[in-house]
Amino acid sequence: MEPDGALALMVLPPYGWIVAGVWGAMWGSFFNVCIHRLGLYESVVRPRSRCPSCGRTIGAGDNIPIVSWLLLRGRCRNCGARISARYPLVELASLGLALAVYARFVDGAPGDASTRLAHFFVYFAFAGALLVLSMIDFDHQLIPDRVTYPAIPIFFVCAILLRDVAPLELLLGAVIGYGLVALTAELSFRLLGREGMGYGDAKLLMMVGALLGWRAVVVTFFVAPFFGLLIIPAVLLARRKRVLGVEVPYGPFLAGAALVYLLFGERLLALLPFRG
Repeated sequence: MEPDGALALMVLPPYGWIVAGVWGAMWGSFFNVCIHRLGLYESVVRPRSRCPSCGRTIGAGDNIPIVSWLLLRGRCRNCGARISARYPLVELASLGLALAVYARFVDGAPGDASTRLAHFFVYFAFAGALLVLSMIDFDHQLIPDRVTYPAIPIFFVCAILLRDVAPLELLLGAVIGYGLVALTAELSFRLLGREGMGYGDAKLLMMVGALLGWRAVVVTFFVAPFFGLLIIPAVLLARRKRVLGVEVPYGPFLAGAALVYLLFGERLLALLPFRG
C-alpha cells in the first residue's frame, strides 16, 4: 500500500528532505526533555516543559526547535536566565540524523514508498535513542534501563518486520552484544580491579544487535575505541584535566560507532572477513 497525504511528500524531493528535517528537529525537542529528565529519574510526560531556573512553563511559541532559542538569544523570556546552547545543538543533531537516515534509506533507496518510509521511521527512532542515551551517559555516567529495556524488544520486532537481517542473526546480535561487554567488564574488574565498561553499555550494545544483527555488534565494539581516541584527549585537555586515570562515559563512543554502521555498514562489511 502506497502512503498518502503528508507521508507521500516524504518520498518526493525536495519535499521529502524538508519534511524529514522538520520531523527530526521536532523530535529533537522531545529528546532534550528525555536527556534532562531521565538522568534525574523524572517523568518525560509531566509536567510540561519549564524553565529549569524559574520553573515557569514554556509556552508553545517559545518551544519551536532551534528558532525559539535564537529569537530569545538563549535566555528565558520570564526570568532572563541563560538557556544552555546544548538544547539547539541537540535539535540540530536530531535534524542532521533525520536527514542522514533519509538519505540512506529513502532518497534513491530500492523498494516501494511504504517500505522506505518504514525504514526511515524505525532507523531514525534508533538514532534518536542513541543520541538520548549518549547525552545522558555523558552527563550522569548512566545508561537508563527505562530506555534500553523497552527499546530492545521493540527494535527486535521492528527488525523482524523490516526483514533486513535474518531473525537468528538478530537474536545472536542481542546475545553477543550483551555478552561482549559483560565479558569485558568482568575481565577488567579481575585484572585491573575496576570495571572497564558498565552493564549499561552491555544493554546499549544488546539494543544495537537486536535491530542490526551480530555483524553490527562486532563492528560497533571494535570501532568505538577509535571514537574515544579522537575525542577523549581533546575534551579532557579542554577541561584541563589529566588524560590518564579519568573515568569517561563509553556509551557515546558505542553509539557513534553504531551510527557509522547504520549509515555505512555495507561498505564497512566489504572490508571485513566475516561479511559473508
